[in-house]
Amino acid sequence: MMQDHYLPAVIDQAIRVDELDIATGIVGGFRMACAYQPIFSRYSNFLRPSGLAGIAGPVPADAFAAATVQDADFAAILGMALLIRNYGHTGIAGLDLHVSCSLDRIANLLPLLDSPSTAGWEDVALGPEKLVCEIAGDAEPSCEILDALEELSWKGVRMACVFGGAQPLTTTVDADVIRLERAWFRKICAEPTARLLGSMISVWHSRGLKVLVDGIGTAAQLRIALDANADHFQGDFLASAAPAGAIFDDRPVPISAILDDGKAISLRG
Repeated sequence: MMQDHYLPAVIDQAIRVDELDIATGIVGGFRMACAYQPIFSRYSNFLRPSGLAGIAGPVPADAFAAATVQDADFAAILGMALLIRNYGHTGIAGLDLHVSCSLDRIANLLPLLDSPSTAGWEDVALGPEKLVCEIAGDAEPSCEILDALEELSWKGVRMACVFGGAQPLTTTVDADVIRLERAWFRKICAEPTARLLGSMISVWHSRGLKVLVDGIGTAAQLRIALDANADHFQGDFLASAAPAGAIFDDRPVPISAILDDGKAISLRG
């Protein structure tokens, strides 16, 4: 059952909106803020933003070190509310929004979808079909979790699974996207086995899955991801995360220019 401190009305009370309409959150004695990192897709010989990876956390970053479990749980759902609310301030309509969510908290997303005033659906061009929940790890699902996954799917929310390193690929979620964990991808790039990445991605493609490569930090790593036929690309080499309120530029950038220059894409409008 949904705990009282996760109800939309309580979440709404924890949100503060400044004079620029940027939302932050209050959890206990901590303040939460959010940022977005562009996710790119290949269109012929160009890369263009197709999504945003939402990042929500305390300010300063280590503020939750002494937080209670209850505060940490509340912060997870509050973070999703902030990311949805502030999505409209990125300046680009129609991008997918990727948010991280553990299986045991997935049911907490439902009240946000059912309460537009709390999540900000009325103010931004983001519908449930543009939301991608990224599930890390695997767990024995309860009936509540399975029901929540089914309802989210019915509403149009898509799922992604994280693969690599210590992250087992969950078998509980009917995923649309596989995200390759950043540290794992960078390690693979430094080894001869990098040539096998294309074969792995080909298997996922045969199952109807898209593959998002995270952690692209150099031109060489981008080339490996491109040669492996990945679908989506993310990393500081392409664009660093920017705080809510930053305006992004969605113009396509020639792949050849990125690889030749060896410089990160400038996306600030």
